[in-house]
Amino acid sequence: MDIKNKIFKKNLSYGLLFKSGALLVTYLTIPLLIRGLGVKDYGIWVTIFSIFGWIYYLDLGIGNGVKNSITTALVKKDYLSANQYINTAYISIFVIALLFLVISSVFIWTVNLSSLLNAELDERSLKIIFLITLISFFLNFILSLYKQLFYAIQKSATVELSLFLTNFTILAVCIVLLRYFNLNLIKVALIYGVSNISISLIFNYIFFKKQTKLVLSVKHFNRAKTKDIMGIGFEFFIIQICLVIILTTDNLIISYLLGPSEVTIYSNVLKLFQIFLVFGALILTPLWALYTEAFLNRDFDWIKRILIRLNYLFVFAIFAVMVTIFYAKDILYLWIGEDLKYSDLLIVLTGVFVLIRIYGDIYMYFLNGIGHIKLQMWLFVFGAIINIPLSVLFVKYLNYGVSGVILATCISLLLLSIAMPIQTYKILKKESNDQ
Repeated sequence: MDIKNKIFKKNLSYGLLFKSGALLVTYLTIPLLIRGLGVKDYGIWVTIFSIFGWIYYLDLGIGNGVKNSITTALVKKDYLSANQYINTAYISIFVIALLFLVISSVFIWTVNLSSLLNAELDERSLKIIFLITLISFFLNFILSLYKQLFYAIQKSATVELSLFLTNFTILAVCIVLLRYFNLNLIKVALIYGVSNISISLIFNYIFFKKQTKLVLSVKHFNRAKTKDIMGIGFEFFIIQICLVIILTTDNLIISYLLGPSEVTIYSNVLKLFQIFLVFGALILTPLWALYTEAFLNRDFDWIKRILIRLNYLFVFAIFAVMVTIFYAKDILYLWIGEDLKYSDLLIVLTGVFVLIRIYGDIYMYFLNGIGHIKLQMWLFVFGAIINIPLSVLFVKYLNYGVSGVILATCISLLLLSIAMPIQTYKILKKESNDQ
């Protein structure tokens, strides 16, 4: 069996196990939090968490850039360059994170957060929650680079294990607190922060303990390597900024225009369908580094076989999403334990959104792995430009309610899912003819 297939199957099987566990734990945690916090406060927490989730997209593309660079260096057995990429990335991300920490701190103390979130919560408490979450995200922003390192050495299943352990820790602590104490937003912010930071520290240690030829040392910092990371990395950064606008502003828009309770409804439906995105990413993530290696070795037949199989899986995904749409309300009631009045339009559009994302991602992971991302960058820019105006139009003026936000997201991503397969076909045809 081809070594690439062995690596892929190993990552997929173990990743499936860990990801299934992480999803189960997540789905158990959400009803606990809704019961412990209430529908409104849970909506506030989801909005706050998504706001700071933007930070992970603001690494100037270093995360994805270093993943490609390290993979290429290791294929060539150039361990000096690999160490320089790793240490340059850590130091660069620390500087970026420090800058965002200062800017965000000023933002928190100067903005009226209650008005921003349309929340009935005293301003002082909100600022404390925001600061705790900010500091947690600042530290984990730096430490979470370990994920890209494991991806680069084709150990994506290890990342899934770390995510399972993080989610399990959060669930366990929530269960204990609910049994003996009351939950509030400050405690939830602390639980999420400490859990994420602790697991990230452990897995950073594991990576460098096992990869003896790769070390953390300031002496390996090389400013020139920043250009290598940021060359393709800057294009990734533009894409990440656009993803922030298209995918992560939804909760803030809903909270501001419709109130935190509607965020809970939107978030629950999205979480239900997110299982398809999660398993899609689980299958595709190990392929990123394998695509890089295969393209460098001009193994185009293997790439074509993988893409054909992924398209067969997509047909199955269409069927599975349609079944989920049909039974969504029953599943949501059994899961959450409350009837929160989910609209049929919201459910259908969320299913459509998931299928658009999955189909586009099949080709995007290949294009990202080989560094052909300029076209998708400009398509993401176009999507980001139209996303928020469309959301406001559909929600505020056309009275689509919360469904208008996901409709705007579908429209913003549609062109990508059409263009990426065409670009992939042209690249593979050209490279195959040049062999």
